[in-house]
Amino acid sequence: MGRVEWLAERVREFGDLRGRRVEAWTGVEMALREDVGGRPQFEDPSVPFLQLLSLSARFADGSSLDVGTYQDDNAWGLWPRPASGRDRARWEGIFRWRELPELPTGAIDDVVVTEDEDQLAEVLLRVRGRPLLMLAGEVYEQMDGRLTFARLDESVLVFTDPAAADSVVWGTARRSPPPAG
Repeated sequence: MGRVEWLAERVREFGDLRGRRVEAWTGVEMALREDVGGRPQFEDPSVPFLQLLSLSARFADGSSLDVGTYQDDNAWGLWPRPASGRDRARWEGIFRWRELPELPTGAIDDVVVTEDEDQLAEVLLRVRGRPLLMLAGEVYEQMDGRLTFARLDESVLVFTDPAAADSVVWGTARRSPPPAG
């Protein structure tokens, strides 16, 4: 299977989520900063999203799906895969497994996949009318404690407000974000 066909298959897999019913979300969250007062920092008021190693959806039919990333040369994109059944007890330090009740549950009404730089850069889901934007990217902690934000990187960044993705100062501009609203 060539690269174009592989990407088309991933787009189809994301599209197949339309009509499925999400019962719950879990994920392996990555810290924004490694050491703040001796502990990793997972939240910061300047960061309007979650940074995840992977995001898992549990569906009403009992099946599950993980959304992670793939690497293609120097860029990363989003990749839906059958759930891996990650062991929640093995994550510690700058990683933590947790339930994500702040994410919308219910029927997935719509799916919009955005390609950028020939990668599956973003996926916007409408879950019972509420948006959930997933974006391949990464938060980098600078030596002075500042955070910088990169697109097309190895984490899954999850926004419950797609407009917030427009307010982030990305290292490279977003080509064509999905429509908000």
